[in-house]
Amino acid sequence: MAAAANYSATCSSTPLASTQRPRLNGHTSSSDAVSRTKILLLGLRRAGKTSIQQVLFNNLPPKQTFYLETTMRILKHQIDTVIPLEIWDCPANVTVESLGVPLSQFSTIIFVIDIRDLCNQPISKLVEWIVASYQENPDIMLEVFVHKAEKLQEDDKIENFRQIHERVSDRLLDISPEYEQMQLNFHLTSVYDHSLHEAFSRVLHKLIESLPFLEELLNVFCANSQSPKAFLFDTRSRLYIATDASPVDSATHNLCCDYLLMLNSFGPLYTCVLSSFSSPNLPSLSQPIPSTFNLRAMCS
Repeated sequence: MAAAANYSATCSSTPLASTQRPRLNGHTSSSDAVSRTKILLLGLRRAGKTSIQQVLFNNLPPKQTFYLETTMRILKHQIDTVIPLEIWDCPANVTVESLGVPLSQFSTIIFVIDIRDLCNQPISKLVEWIVASYQENPDIMLEVFVHKAEKLQEDDKIENFRQIHERVSDRLLDISPEYEQMQLNFHLTSVYDHSLHEAFSRVLHKLIESLPFLEELLNVFCANSQSPKAFLFDTRSRLYIATDASPVDSATHNLCCDYLLMLNSFGPLYTCVLSSFSSPNLPSLSQPIPSTFNLRAMCS
């Protein structure tokens, strides 16, 4: 069994209602009283940055990402999930100087590279951002999404991923040996399978201060229910917030994501059938059944 918890994730490109929350690893936006953890999304043109954001948080079907327009200016997306996020979707020509804010304001930088692009330009751009961010904030988390993995066969996919990883590492070592100790994480991703959700979940885990407590709760749940595996999911984005101590099996994770996809597709069809005139406190026929946190069991 795997358990999924239902958080309500919302996405907005405009300021949300000013609701005071405790500071969680983030910085308060000038246009929003909520303390949001900032993530910088970078990459060259057509690398797939906007597709990643739209598929994860706006439920855009992967086949429709082909029609997305090229990002021409910095777009700030406010995401309400287990922690408030602010994702900066940047155009290809953005620089540290044109960003407008210091890199120290960001908790994580995600750089997206097309897996087919083995040219010098994306790797040089990535190394520039790594050096700049490390000099300003050595504790910043650096993540590389080697994206559009569905475009290649399995052997070519693994080989290109290895080459990109090696070239970036070699470039950094040529600049300074101190970069050898830097934590740089590479993820193989695609919008056409659940690898993107798994990779972004791992990024999110590093930003959740309460993660050890959530993991311990799931360990207790597995021990008391004799479940072999448990996940705590944000059902809207299908990102898993936490899991128990046992290793994550991709097949089980994919099964849970498929279940949540079905749940999101059919959930809005079910509304409360209670008569609105039977009690003034009961929801009307047009209102969905209120639910802020639901545990659901899924067979694995």
